[in-house]
Amino acid sequence: MDREDRFNLLDRLEELRKSKVLVYFAYTPLDDSILIPLYRQLKEIGHTQKIDLLLHSYGGAVDTPFKVVSLIREFCHEFAVIVPFAAKSAASMVVLGADEVVMGPISELGPIDPLVKHPVYKDVWVPVQAVRYCFDYLQRSMSNSKDPEVSSFIFTPLLQKIDPWLIGDYEKTLKASRQYAEALLTRYMLREDLRSIPSVVESLTEGYFSHGYPIGRREAKELGIKVIEADDELWDVIWKLYLGYEELFQKEGTE
Repeated sequence: MDREDRFNLLDRLEELRKSKVLVYFAYTPLDDSILIPLYRQLKEIGHTQKIDLLLHSYGGAVDTPFKVVSLIREFCHEFAVIVPFAAKSAASMVVLGADEVVMGPISELGPIDPLVKHPVYKDVWVPVQAVRYCFDYLQRSMSNSKDPEVSSFIFTPLLQKIDPWLIGDYEKTLKASRQYAEALLTRYMLREDLRSIPSVVESLTEGYFSHGYPIGRREAKELGIKVIEADDELWDVIWKLYLGYEELFQKEGTE
């Protein structure tokens, strides 16, 4: 699929959705580097009634989604996210700041488990929940051990190597993810159903053990998220666009 084909599909998607469509398609972690290019695109569009963000991302930094939502909403009255395949973790938080999310049969959201950079391996991003589970495992192992002295001998050196500042930073990130989720739902997605917000936040931040757990459109609806099910031509256009951008990324990776 060439550039003209993708643009034709985007034009058709805008016709079907009666919106202006932006695209964020990436396999690298979502972070603040998106903000300036996003602002430039929004300035070109100008203030408009409705903006859709076609979003494919496996997550990223905890602060970025709130900034993305706030920036887009400076330029529109209505904001929706279109998920052709995956909008996980921090990308799912962007969804919470929309008025609705458009999902197809294969679309996935995910638990809100933001990524942080590894303190030593700078190119490695770690889900913050993994740190919590590590401490839970060590605590259970020591508590359940038949020989506490042996357990202490094994685990104490490991605990001593962990920087307290780092532990605090991870815990702060977990609390921030809850705070952002609550704020976005309160202001946007569930502003007319405030009683549901605590259960949605609890489910997305604490209810799943796998960082990659797939929350499909039916489960998203059950959680309380406002889902528009894409079918027929609308879904065909969305899926073709996903395949077009996937093909583009594969070509760029081989050149």
